[in-house]
Amino acid sequence: MNVQNDADRLVDDYLRRLAKEAEPLPEGRRTELVAEVTAHLTEARAEGAVSESEIREMLARLGTPEEIVAAATDGLVLVDRQPRYRSRDVAALLLLAFGAFVFLFGWVIGVILLWTSDRWTRNEKWLGTFIWPFGFGLLAFLLNAYAPIEVPLLIVWPVWILMLVAQIATTVMLVKNARPRRG
Repeated sequence: MNVQNDADRLVDDYLRRLAKEAEPLPEGRRTELVAEVTAHLTEARAEGAVSESEIREMLARLGTPEEIVAAATDGLVLVDRQPRYRSRDVAALLLLAFGAFVFLFGWVIGVILLWTSDRWTRNEKWLGTFIWPFGFGLLAFLLNAYAPIEVPLLIVWPVWILMLVAQIATTVMLVKNARPRRG
């Protein structure tokens, strides 16, 4: 791995931790703080801090993200952190995954909960809507409805596996990305 990539990785990790630590700050102050630190780091790197050791030293002088946020909170009213997962978010994920087994009614409620939540971006909501619309429920319905047609197991099993992998991947993505006030 080259030195530039290591330095970039260190700075990116530092800024990610800073943004995470700054979540309780009001949105305007949080954005301003991250922008100030980003500008400071960019300026320092432009002045010649390029090696990994120089970047580590620069970040140490700057202080930990916790220290920066603590200094930035003086006199500010902090925003309460919302819990990572609310019961409605868990219900949305479960109904999207398994709601098709309740005559699609459960899936529809899951989609409504997904779209009314502020935990996911618009693109994530579209993905959750279109990857799971009928999931296993549609496949089971089609196989039962057209039972007289002999579908070779060589076709059925890969389709089942593909649908399972798509549902698991989408669930993992939605669980991982569920953060307050993103939608």
